[in-house]
Amino acid sequence: MKVKYIISFILSAAIFLYWQNNDIVITRYNYKNEKLPDKFKGYKILHISDFHNKNFHGRLIGKIKEMKPDIIVITGDLIDRRKTNLEIVTNFIKELVKIAPAYYVSGNHEQLSVHYGKFKEILNNFNVINLDDIYTRIDREGRSIGLIGIADPAINANEKTYLFENNEGYVRNKLHHLTKNLKTDFNILLSHRPELLNVYKEFKIDLVFSGHAHGGQIRIPLIGGILSPNQGFFPRFAEGIHKEGSTSIVISRGLGNSLFPFRIFNRPDLVVVTLNNS
Repeated sequence: MKVKYIISFILSAAIFLYWQNNDIVITRYNYKNEKLPDKFKGYKILHISDFHNKNFHGRLIGKIKEMKPDIIVITGDLIDRRKTNLEIVTNFIKELVKIAPAYYVSGNHEQLSVHYGKFKEILNNFNVINLDDIYTRIDREGRSIGLIGIADPAINANEKTYLFENNEGYVRNKLHHLTKNLKTDFNILLSHRPELLNVYKEFKIDLVFSGHAHGGQIRIPLIGGILSPNQGFFPRFAEGIHKEGSTSIVISRGLGNSLFPFRIFNRPDLVVVTLNNS
């Protein structure tokens, strides 16, 4: 009798963990800012983060097609440096760019990976725009919004230190350089690190897209995430939309896993943000 209960528990746990790791959630936000040009009213941005070369066997692309985004923004960790599979990520990117223009910034896994050079070639081959330390504009019927990207701070770190570095100075210097000649009134930032919101708001960035925190990996209902890199236990910026001053940040809970193989009460997250000015 006891064996039967043990087997039932193991089967139930396996089914639950499979569901938690593979059932895709779509999180939708309506973002309002009166600075947004009228031509971008209703503009739809799909946000992808922390894919970690997970194979969804076509289901993820199907979900993205249903969203019909105007652009796709990717905030790092498309690959996983511990178990890199360039074939999976290449097939994903190949289908992704058929849906909408894609803009990318690196995460810590790309910057620490020996495969990053090859991966950047793949991005370029499929016309994914790498925004590492770049400012560009998106034009629509004669009006423009700005898009800024920051290369992940792990570019200056190593495997042993990147989780403990204070990256505020790095990001502050990057933003100082990238924002000093802005030609757009409304600006979006792509940056892997959500814990640096206090720096982003110094530069009055309107809207930030970020990831890295994996939603806390394991989430406790009504409490939130347990642990995130660079934030520690019970992180403040693990998911959702937050606002400080004039700056709002949208944080994806991510899609894949890295060192810890399970997501608990934290299913893979696709984020869709619709822009409005009223």
